[in-house]
Amino acid sequence: MELNDRKMKILQAIISSYFDTAEPVGSRTISKNYDLGISPATIRNEMSDLEELGFIVQPHTSSGRIPSDKGYRLYVDILLDNQKSQMKKIALLEDLVQKADRIENLLQDIVKMLAKETRYATMISTPQYKKSKIKNIQLICLEPTKLLAVVVTDGNTIKNYMIDIKEGIEQNVLNRLTFILNEHLYGLTLEQINLPLIQSIQKYADTNFEIITKVLDVVGQTIASIDDTDIYTSGTTNILKFPEFSDVTKAMELIDTFEEKGALKTLLYSMTGNEDGKIKIKIGEEIEVAEMKECSIITTSYSIGGEMVGAIGIIGPKRMDYMNTISSLKYLINSMEKKLIKGDKGS
Repeated sequence: MELNDRKMKILQAIISSYFDTAEPVGSRTISKNYDLGISPATIRNEMSDLEELGFIVQPHTSSGRIPSDKGYRLYVDILLDNQKSQMKKIALLEDLVQKADRIENLLQDIVKMLAKETRYATMISTPQYKKSKIKNIQLICLEPTKLLAVVVTDGNTIKNYMIDIKEGIEQNVLNRLTFILNEHLYGLTLEQINLPLIQSIQKYADTNFEIITKVLDVVGQTIASIDDTDIYTSGTTNILKFPEFSDVTKAMELIDTFEEKGALKTLLYSMTGNEDGKIKIKIGEEIEVAEMKECSIITTSYSIGGEMVGAIGIIGPKRMDYMNTISSLKYLINSMEKKLIKGDKGS
């Protein structure tokens, strides 16, 4: 729902004041600190309308008002529309980007610097390049019941696995199985190896189900290990400095959530999706993680050579400084991608 200009200015004033003080905001505070050209009584009436519309709420212990998730959402949506090109320069970032010798070191330094700059918690994923594909599989008989499986991907990653089998097998049979596997699996990603394909391979492999099953397992392990990404975090304790998280139990639950890298990774990628470079924001109840209902999360993706390979996120209280945080994030991504596109970071 759109608000008229006066209501929008009052909502923005409430959000601005609450950001600065973490205290509920009354009509007199707005009248005194914001030159809106209207009386406290008019402000009070407009605030009553904003409350009815669900954009602000009244805490139990105060006569003032604070923004609701709906109020923050409207504010953020308007902010994103009006801040498309603004970037806030981060001191020392250029120097950091130039000196980093490996992409892992660069990402760890960046997430620390962003946490220091914003005073919120930050996270960044390591690059996930295009899905790895199977290039070649070789099966070699070392002993009657011991095989060597060699799996090669299109990125020329080579993995060796020892496979124990119950009964001996001759090399000529292994050669036939190798041919069948390569015939069916060449050029496929892990997601493309489905049940009908496996059943087809087993049909051609005749009675050698045990070997086929074990080889498919190590093929899956190979691709999964290559395609897996790590996630770096920093500034977790920054969150505890905000009064919203003064409750020790809730604070510890939030800290524990930050330690769950798998959950953070899922959250990060579910927000960025396939929309390259777009700023995404989730506020309070919009966040699927129960322990983060008092937080807001700002995320975007980063690219190398035009390919979206990773994501970065900032977690803070709902009353976070959205404008400066978004501007800092945009500047960071811009500087980072200029360096990474040169392809001179080791992996």
